[in-house]
Amino acid sequence: MKMYAYRDLSPLDDDWDGWKISKGKLITPDGWPLTPDRIIMGNALIEIGAAEELRFQREVLRTARMIKKLP
Repeated sequence: MKMYAYRDLSPLDDDWDGWKISKGKLITPDGWPLTPDRIIMGNALIEIGAAEELRFQREVLRTARMIKKLP
């Protein structure tokens, strides 16, 4: 039952502000549900990514955050 209960991770550290655990998934502050497989895949992509790809990823994230703030 505890695995499916809403868990706020902000007491762990300020970096976890807005992160939650719900129904066995890690929920980002933006509301994206992450499963263990997705976290591992994302980390693997970062590990093999070249510097140019990392710059592109940062631009995409920056743009996505700006779009999210639009009314």
